[in-house]
Amino acid sequence: MDMNQEPNPAVFADLSEQQLCNIEDVLSNDEVSSDEELVDYFIEEGIPADAAKEPVAYRNRYLLNIYKAGHGPIREDRETLRYDPYKREFVPD
Repeated sequence: MDMNQEPNPAVFADLSEQQLCNIEDVLSNDEVSSDEELVDYFIEEGIPADAAKEPVAYRNRYLLNIYKAGHGPIREDRETLRYDPYKREFVPD
């Protein structure tokens, strides 16, 4: 994915809940792998190549924020909720 291009969460619509959870887990916790390595990993996990490239656009958001399980920015069908440490609760992103 071109880094100047806007992310497109619609490419995730055909992925299973387990695949979405795996993507969010990797984006939230893998600080070491390159973007190319992440794409290769996602493809190895059975995610189609077009959808495997898209998550890297969200990587910084997942590394910098704590999202409520199942409510991250790649979830187009749900409200994105991130943890606000000052309010000590999840708030809309």
